[in-house]
Amino acid sequence: MRHARLEALFLALLLGCTPASHETARQVFDHTVREYHLPSAEASDLAREKLLARSAIGYEQVLRRGASDRPLCASALRSLANVRSEQGRLDEAVKLWSQVGRQYPACDWEVLQAWKSAGDLLWDAGRQNDAVPFYRQIFERFRSAPSPIMRTVARAASRRV
Repeated sequence: MRHARLEALFLALLLGCTPASHETARQVFDHTVREYHLPSAEASDLAREKLLARSAIGYEQVLRRGASDRPLCASALRSLANVRSEQGRLDEAVKLWSQVGRQYPACDWEVLQAWKSAGDLLWDAGRQNDAVPFYRQIFERFRSAPSPIMRTVARAASRRV
């Protein structure tokens, strides 16, 4: 854990991507999405790695700065998990997606998306037994949700339980 923090700090200094201290958590989140995470989808090789590293640093800063904004932090945590997935760090991504449900249980959309991402990533990696609990949670929690899209996702998840 300490090594990961030192690595993140080193990358922040190396890449010159530490936001000014006056920026709000929302501004850091929006900047991270716009300038780093979205462009990483179009980049390749080293440029992509740098953009993903900057994205992770930005989302971690949001989590530190925005503790009182639970929906924003839920989005940042889920986005950080997405970055880890894109970096090929499957187990870390799954762990972070799991944390979304534990730390921000009232953020239904983020929880649904986190659990679905974890289940799908594990399923596609050939780890169906690890994926099933995520699909089961989706079905149990969201099968009667007021949102039609949430109910649709829950029905689809039930097919993998």
